[in-house]
Amino acid sequence: MKPGFDENVDKQIETEVRTIKAEFVGKLTEESIDLVAHESIARLAGSKVPQFVPLFVGRFTRERLRELVAAGKASER
Repeated sequence: MKPGFDENVDKQIETEVRTIKAEFVGKLTEESIDLVAHESIARLAGSKVPQFVPLFVGRFTRERLRELVAAGKASER
């Protein structure tokens, strides 16, 4: 799941993704959330300050998921 982060950062990322899945339950599938989270992690793979990676994974993933939910609601109109 994570491209070369240390164990502590990996655990924080996993916790963040679990929290996001709980926030979006019933709105998006876990697979969709995992895909978006993986994209966020890949964007941050070369980070020089890895301790901030979980924070940004959460932020980037939530932003993208909110866009997907909003697009889905707009298409239902």
